[in-house]
Amino acid sequence: MKAAAILVLIFLLFLPVSDGGEENDLWLLLSSYEDIGITVDDLAFFLATHGYDATPSRDYVTVRFQSQKEVYLTPNGGAARLADFWMDPPEKDAGPTKVLPSNAIQLNRTYSRTKDKEFINTASRYVIFPVTPLGMCYDGSQKLDEIYRSFGYNVTYLFDPAQYQNQGHLWVVVEDPSVPNTWLAVDSYYGIVEEEGYYKAPYSFTDFKYLDSVNPEWRLI
Repeated sequence: MKAAAILVLIFLLFLPVSDGGEENDLWLLLSSYEDIGITVDDLAFFLATHGYDATPSRDYVTVRFQSQKEVYLTPNGGAARLADFWMDPPEKDAGPTKVLPSNAIQLNRTYSRTKDKEFINTASRYVIFPVTPLGMCYDGSQKLDEIYRSFGYNVTYLFDPAQYQNQGHLWVVVEDPSVPNTWLAVDSYYGIVEEEGYYKAPYSFTDFKYLDSVNPEWRLI
């Protein structure tokens, strides 16, 4: 048994980290600023001051990472964030492939808590808690999302990378259909929660796939 445990430990130590880290860091930098009048040249200069190899073209900026991989940015005017992020040059005939749609990930958003007791009681009856053991919030939150969506509810994931010894914590909020834009926080282990801390997070998104963009190492936890 000891030998097997040592082999597993060695495997984990040498498991490669996601190669999307550079893209994620750049995207989060862009998400931290907004400038409705930014130009291609302005964007390239801004990125250069933050240590990026950025070259302006006619309509977009090419960023070359240390890995020599290139991505492409186009100023987006009044939309959220400084620019849109593309994997292919926008001038290609085939059209670019956008990495993330605008507003896919909300930053530092606070959700209004529902006070509708009937909705709270109904939502609590759909699930038997804990959904997953403590520490398996990623799997548990996906199950909560699947369950509540099957009953027609809108669900949003909330993620705080600083919780649980910086491994991060993921949970969901479910929208009260009788009072739009009010929500009920649900933790896959603790169940229905009304503490204020569960109604705000550094990152929130409606699709689990966006977790890779804010925490590319979650699969290694």
